[in-house]
Amino acid sequence: MRDIRDSRDLKGLWAAMPTPWNDRGKFDAGVLDRNVERYAAIPMDGVYTTDSDGEFYAIELDEFKRVIGVFAKAMDRTDMAVAAGVTWCNTQGIIDRMSVCLDNGICCFRVAYPFWMPLGPTDVSRFWEDLASAVPEGRWVHYNTPRAGLLMKGKDYSWSAESHPEQFVGVKMGTVDVVDMAECMSGAPSLAYLATDYVTAYAMMLGAAGVCSYWANTLPHWTRRLMDLCLARKWEEARQMQNRLLEWETRHIAAWREAGHLHGIIGKARASLSGWLEENRVSRPPYYPVDDALFARVKAEFDRFWAGES
Repeated sequence: MRDIRDSRDLKGLWAAMPTPWNDRGKFDAGVLDRNVERYAAIPMDGVYTTDSDGEFYAIELDEFKRVIGVFAKAMDRTDMAVAAGVTWCNTQGIIDRMSVCLDNGICCFRVAYPFWMPLGPTDVSRFWEDLASAVPEGRWVHYNTPRAGLLMKGKDYSWSAESHPEQFVGVKMGTVDVVDMAECMSGAPSLAYLATDYVTAYAMMLGAAGVCSYWANTLPHWTRRLMDLCLARKWEEARQMQNRLLEWETRHIAAWREAGHLHGIIGKARASLSGWLEENRVSRPPYYPVDDALFARVKAEFDRFWAGES
């Protein structure tokens, strides 16, 4: 596996790996191991786990140690870059998870702010200082999501990148607003910015380095082609593919959102549509999978809409 040392290493197609549970809700190490092999066969540029699509909020520290241990060993047999989500509800929990990752040879961390209460202005700077002091070897990709109660702007990233130039390497942009993206990129151009699948082509036109992808779990070859078009700056072909994905999401995945599902629950359901990734849709309470009937309805639409794609 390749670790991330600076922003230049953080690019391309990053698969957002679901954490697999068996029918009893226990971690399934064999499935995770086999899914890493599937990623390597495409190949993905990088794989990360235990972020929102990996149900980080459902994994206590003891089990986190096992998940990361299995993940690191599987990734070590590949040439793909590696990262792990370490978000928790307090700073010490994040530091503990960083230490587990470092013990397993992973130093690139996806970090969102603790999410129960928004951080105050002075809390933000102290938060990053605490992480740098406790785990100086770490490399951070900040998950800039409104669910953490605080969205960073370009001036915030400028300060962070200058204060912690070794540790702060990138941003996962939770926004789909291209104005917000452009403002962040211009404010701190030394960082690598990763978009989400909704805006891969448009974000990379602005200068994004790559994408944190849920769609790579459903149609990996299709998603690889889109990324390669963007890297080759073949924007018209990339735009056509991007618009097709947006049409699919707005016409069909919207039904799952209207039923109240979010993030990793939808991510697991998406992955199950094609069957490429080994996935059984099991999630951990209090968040339950998409209802079987609703899943079946979208599955039938998927088979028609994406016929012939893989």
